[in-house]
Amino acid sequence: MFSKWLKKEKPRVFLGNLAVVPRTSITKVDEWGMFRSEDLDAALRESLIEIFSLPSASKVINPKSSDLVVDVVIPKYQSGNVWSIELGGIGFPVLWRPKVEVRSRIYELNTNDTKSVFSVVEKMKWRDFLPRLLTWRTLFRFRPIFDKADIEYLLYQACFKLLKKMKQAI
Repeated sequence: MFSKWLKKEKPRVFLGNLAVVPRTSITKVDEWGMFRSEDLDAALRESLIEIFSLPSASKVINPKSSDLVVDVVIPKYQSGNVWSIELGGIGFPVLWRPKVEVRSRIYELNTNDTKSVFSVVEKMKWRDFLPRLLTWRTLFRFRPIFDKADIEYLLYQACFKLLKKMKQAI
């Protein structure tokens, strides 16, 4: 009986779907600059493919009962920005920090039964966000204040945390 537990076979893990939920045009205002804009949807999708470089679940020929599949989605993300709203001569700053949310689902290949669901939200730290607001880039808006590199950094941080959680569950 105990020998069965000790010799437990580690499951093979395959990749299911990778997705980035596209943002509406009004929420993309933080991607615009005067001379250059960023396509963050495409950048995040490419980064997900790099991070989760697993064999595809659709190409498994002889599935085992222990095989697992991972689906990963980015349901929400935002680049940071700052605006000023004036009401009767009094100005109020409106700020939002860059943020990425990543969710994953692990399920069995043969039965499609969900084994675990995970979610991680990663935001830019205030100590990194506030100094960026005091730059020429913010003042003149020739390009977005926070670009693809900033969002990808947050994505990598979130995926690292997500992978740690998934590893513990498997």
